[in-house]
Amino acid sequence: MKPEILFITRNYPPQIGGLETYSYNLIKCFEEHHAVAKIVLGKSKEHLLWFLPYAFLKSLQKIIQLRIRRVHLCDGMLSPIGAFLRSLLPVRVSVTIHGLDITYRSSLYQSVIPRCTAQLDKIICVSKHTETECAQRGIPASKCLVIPNGVNSAAFETLESRDECRSDLERRLGVALQGKRILLSLGRLVPRKGVAWFIQEVMPHLDLSYLYLVGGDGPDRERIASLIVQYKLEGRVFLVGKVNEETRNRLYHASDVFLMPNVRVEGDVEGFGIAAIEAGCCGLPVIASDLQGLRDAVLHGRTGFFVEAGSKKGFLDRIRRLELDREEVRSFVLETFEWKKIYERYQDALLGNRHFY
Repeated sequence: MKPEILFITRNYPPQIGGLETYSYNLIKCFEEHHAVAKIVLGKSKEHLLWFLPYAFLKSLQKIIQLRIRRVHLCDGMLSPIGAFLRSLLPVRVSVTIHGLDITYRSSLYQSVIPRCTAQLDKIICVSKHTETECAQRGIPASKCLVIPNGVNSAAFETLESRDECRSDLERRLGVALQGKRILLSLGRLVPRKGVAWFIQEVMPHLDLSYLYLVGGDGPDRERIASLIVQYKLEGRVFLVGKVNEETRNRLYHASDVFLMPNVRVEGDVEGFGIAAIEAGCCGLPVIASDLQGLRDAVLHGRTGFFVEAGSKKGFLDRIRRLELDREEVRSFVLETFEWKKIYERYQDALLGNRHFY
């Protein structure tokens, strides 16, 4: 059967990350309903040097041999491939822009990627903020369409009850959790995530019933670890490091609040905040800074609440009086962000007539 669309991604399992999860779920949804061709990189970023020319040449071959007329690039860094394909062959090319793939601070990158992106037929932005970033770089608004990231709820289910998840966590931490409120952050530890700010400005003012778990790794880890010692928060703030899917799910189900205390860092933006909908599909309410792509990932008053970025009082007040039903949080997230629903919007954008032409 002739493929209806060719997907190209440089981020794909078995590698782990937000873009890998996005690419896998998007392509899987299309494969369930359409004939699809794909060119994927499931290796580390060191392999990009050979993958980019390979992807271009392989896509030329597939498009010509299989008479493919639609191509979708899974992130903005691939836009030069799309621009070349579109100039050489009768294909329509679309791309999903996530955030850093359009804002990356490099003069060479900014001289190439936005220009190539603007030449494509359709630009899917994962948030309104990402759409704004595209517009600021000369990408026509008429070509842009906002479709948020999705979540595959089945990947976040656990056979254990919430009490069992908390008991397991209690054993791992060596801390009694009865009467404790567990705050959780998961993600790459970089300054924009605001974890260091939260530990320094907010945690010292919460009473001893609050524990803060931080999952992930990154360049900000050492600074975060030193702040824990400096503010004498050992036994209350725990760096749990990278976690596998099973542990991640237990953390989501065992915790009481998911925190995204992002701060503004020039040149580094939060394109969407996929962890917010992952937490929400486990019923975990979110408290997030009111900025950038987080505004599209949290449904204020339904799946969580926004707080002014950098507001110590705002975070303290909201943490102390958070009142959301976990089942309702989960229901709202699935109604809005379940991948089946996101796929329908992509199908309309990439294969339908209304948005693509």
